[in-house]
Amino acid sequence: MTRVIKLPLKLSSLAVAFAVFALAIPTTALAADNQNSDEPTIVLVHGAWAGPSSWDSVVRRLNDDGFRTVTPTLGLTSLAADVAAVDATLNQIRGKKILVGHSYGGAVISGASYGRTDVSALVYSAAFIPDAGDSLLSLGTGFTPSGVIPHLLWTGFPFASGSTALIDPAFFPYFFAQDLPASQAAALATTQRPIAFIPVFVTPSGPVGWHTIPSWYQVSGADRMIDPNQERFMAARAGATTIEFPTASHVGGITVYARQFTQLVEQAVEATSENEQ
Repeated sequence: MTRVIKLPLKLSSLAVAFAVFALAIPTTALAADNQNSDEPTIVLVHGAWAGPSSWDSVVRRLNDDGFRTVTPTLGLTSLAADVAAVDATLNQIRGKKILVGHSYGGAVISGASYGRTDVSALVYSAAFIPDAGDSLLSLGTGFTPSGVIPHLLWTGFPFASGSTALIDPAFFPYFFAQDLPASQAAALATTQRPIAFIPVFVTPSGPVGWHTIPSWYQVSGADRMIDPNQERFMAARAGATTIEFPTASHVGGITVYARQFTQLVEQAVEATSENEQ
């Protein structure tokens, strides 16, 4: 059963999905040497047009609380390739893991967690949660599409299988990060990474792990990339414990409200640790 928690404003500040900002780090990032050996490793997966540094505010807080974090870099060339990359990262980490995904990263962690007994929980921020056979575009059926599509910049013919796309930097702040300072949102717009649109957003998902792994979900109530009603639907379908930041943009949950989102991740750690005892 889904448990929905509406946070007050002071605590909370198409179907193309994407995630954030920042340049990619070329190798998997490891942090927090002071980790308690009994705690799981927290693996944070960025979204489309983004890189690991999109998690900087959350990672810093987790590290300060003694958690080990890993932030793999996605190639953004296809959903299947990104799932395989995260799966390979998990194979290199000993012990239990908590997977955290923002936007497109939610689809990636859903697939990478399938069939694994070492993943204790899934935590989503304004993220896609496909079921097997869903594409990221088909998940938007019946919901209000993002208006960002006309503002994509293509390397080739639009929507062709070999074309990659960016968001026009002039429109990036409006759709992605309207709750951030204008200068910060504009800076994020200049650090985008291109995505292979068709393999990422049109290819159906393979099997997913959320049917058997407990999940937590943060809805961004002012999201202009993914309809907040779609986020609520996906969270409910997954049976996720859900919180909502009513004024958060698409990236607001992991930036403006990074402290509260970090608390959600740590709640998942605590709850699943209790279940395993």
